[in-house]
Amino acid sequence: MASPSDGPTHAMDFSGKGPKIGAVIRGKSPATSICYHEDGNHLYVTSESDSKLRLVDCQKGSSDRLAYKFEREGVKLVEKTHHNLCVLYTGIGSKNELVGQRNAIHYLSLYDNKLLRDFRGHSGEVTDLSMSPVDDSFMSVSTDRTVRMWNVQQAGCLAELELPSNVEGFPHGCFDSTGLVFGVAAEMAAGSGHMVHLYDARKYGGGAFAELKLAQSSIEKAIHNQGIDPLKAMELSKVKWTSMNFNTSGKHLLVTAEKGLGLVLDGFDGSVSNVFVADGKDSNALPSHPLAACFTPDDKTVLVGNEDGTIGCWSAQSGKLQRKLEGHVERVGCIAANPKYAQLASSCTNTALW
Repeated sequence: MASPSDGPTHAMDFSGKGPKIGAVIRGKSPATSICYHEDGNHLYVTSESDSKLRLVDCQKGSSDRLAYKFEREGVKLVEKTHHNLCVLYTGIGSKNELVGQRNAIHYLSLYDNKLLRDFRGHSGEVTDLSMSPVDDSFMSVSTDRTVRMWNVQQAGCLAELELPSNVEGFPHGCFDSTGLVFGVAAEMAAGSGHMVHLYDARKYGGGAFAELKLAQSSIEKAIHNQGIDPLKAMELSKVKWTSMNFNTSGKHLLVTAEKGLGLVLDGFDGSVSNVFVADGKDSNALPSHPLAACFTPDDKTVLVGNEDGTIGCWSAQSGKLQRKLEGHVERVGCIAANPKYAQLASSCTNTALW
């Protein structure tokens, strides 16, 4: 593990022996979401099953504070803000609230465990939170087929975008690294494929400046071209997408999906550049869980969590496996690359810093 005190560096060496585990933070339940702060010194880890959020000090490689417990609504997603001790999070929602109030987004101070603001309006599950890298605005995406814009310093929704009528399921979205563009992905009706719409973050009211469509048949062909059995390729091409993120340059998008599928999409035409499938516990069957994966900050590598506890380090350009990292004893369900230092975090029940 490269210490933050060694100075900023993005590059991780996956040749030779590769990175090793430098610290382990013990947990009691599988992590469901992890996120680095932009300063590279703090990591936030949530566990939905025990409703806890843990703050990790990446310099010390430890979590000195007691985990934050969310009894009422639980905790599911966590997203950093520009303050290293303030986060946005969502829970599982409270059925005692009105429909438009139950799927709230919360702005929490970790310094004194105080709720600073609630953001309410979504009538469906919030599937993604993404903080703008340039200001205090953030976006949320929901199964109610809307994308909402907010500001952590203001109460109320700043803007609401409705997804096209021909989309369904679980949409996802995020800002790119410049904060000038955000993307939204959703499944098209009747399982015909997926759409990815790109918006100018400064004038999104005019609609998407690019509308990319990826047919189910194109996904199936790309998966089959990786040498995957035709029946499995067909099955994988129809699975639900679970996240979408830009790489640092903004030229590619990484989509994760159920059954351990990952797709790298061209950011200009939406075509599939590379396909990754996690290693399952049974080599003859597809993984039973969604993929955990991320780009490294230098855009050279895609890190993929496997069900056997290993991490696959794949070349983002060639799609070839560079090496595997070993250390977890259970499925790697979350993985993130430090945005500032040569460090990565991965979680099963425990969280490892490499």
